[in-house]
Amino acid sequence: MSSNRSLLTSEHLKQFRPLNKLAENQRILLADKARIMALPKRKVLFECGSSDHFDYFLLSGKIELVAADKKVREVEAGSTASWSAIAHLQPRQFTVKALSDCEFLVLETDVLNRLLKEAPIEQLESDAGISAADQTAYKVLMTFQSDLKSNNFTLPSLPDVAMRIRQVASRENSSMDDIAKLVNSDPAITLKLIKACNSPLYRGFSDITSSRDAVTRLGMKVTQQLVMVFAMRELFRSKKPELQKAMSALWDHSREVASIAYVLAELTPGLDKDFAMMAGLIHDVGAVPVICYAENIPDLYADPKALQAVIAELRGELGATMMQHWGMPAVFAEVTEHADNWSRDSGQENADYVDVVLVAQRHALLGQPSAKDLPPFTQIPAFGKLARGGLTPEKSLKVLVEARQKIQEVQDFLGADLPV
Repeated sequence: MSSNRSLLTSEHLKQFRPLNKLAENQRILLADKARIMALPKRKVLFECGSSDHFDYFLLSGKIELVAADKKVREVEAGSTASWSAIAHLQPRQFTVKALSDCEFLVLETDVLNRLLKEAPIEQLESDAGISAADQTAYKVLMTFQSDLKSNNFTLPSLPDVAMRIRQVASRENSSMDDIAKLVNSDPAITLKLIKACNSPLYRGFSDITSSRDAVTRLGMKVTQQLVMVFAMRELFRSKKPELQKAMSALWDHSREVASIAYVLAELTPGLDKDFAMMAGLIHDVGAVPVICYAENIPDLYADPKALQAVIAELRGELGATMMQHWGMPAVFAEVTEHADNWSRDSGQENADYVDVVLVAQRHALLGQPSAKDLPPFTQIPAFGKLARGGLTPEKSLKVLVEARQKIQEVQDFLGADLPV
């Protein structure tokens, strides 16, 4: 381990979130209190379940994050995943190990939290008039970042039955009976799964009446995904009527994107339509904890513009953090992080699930006021990936019009038991 504060500047700190929200003089102060730590290859930064008083930002090298359920993901310096503190929730949700020689920017959590709370509103828009909504949004943004980092606010957990099914399904010796027993432990999930089996999307030659038959027809993978869908619905709830409207609007948008992603995945070689539906459903899940946080801030839930400003700033990072916390496949973290990144290019020739969700969301936003500020389909790299399969803007619209019945079936399926 080594430390060299003289190498740190305000510009070093500005490349990371939320340090980019601090004023210049705050970053200079923070740079003086921070240090650079070297971690040799194969050494562990911290263990899953441990706690300390520091935030670590990856300056160079490549690391491995291993969750409690042994799920693994990698983060390389310079990637979007490295822009935020590494596995910052405490107790730590991951064991972090260096895959190469690494350097970290190390900050004391208490110092950073104090500076975030003191960050000036002027940082939101330099030299421009600051509206009341902007002021509210910025104050909440800084407070939220501080509370999240100091564990004064907890991100939503994956509902218990969904978590247990994920754990059992990941075991090599798991059987259909094992999954069926877990499904039976939750009568509401049981009824929804049987109903799903008898819906137009999954209907067979005869109606299903038991969870065992439902799991057999759907298969372990689809059963796991559908249980996640049913569990997700329960997250979109708020105690405040004003915020429940925002939750319902978020759910409606999410299931529309999910239904379009389902249809587009059917047309895209190498992609699974059910997985794409789930990816579309979770793409904006990072907005859920922001809306929940707003329940205790009247100025925020009474101001839709301020609420949307905070959501837009935080949903990508929070969504990715939630997916990692839940032990979901790494692609879901990518989807939540890049769902609004229209210029995102994976560098791969074939379309992936992030591409499908981006194109699905672009379709879902057609006719919306915000659509006028979005790039045309032909300028979105994700659409170019799908276009290699013969999908032009005109053909994609035609396909979606022709598939409107299937899209409606998916939306109806996802819309059942919509929170009110």
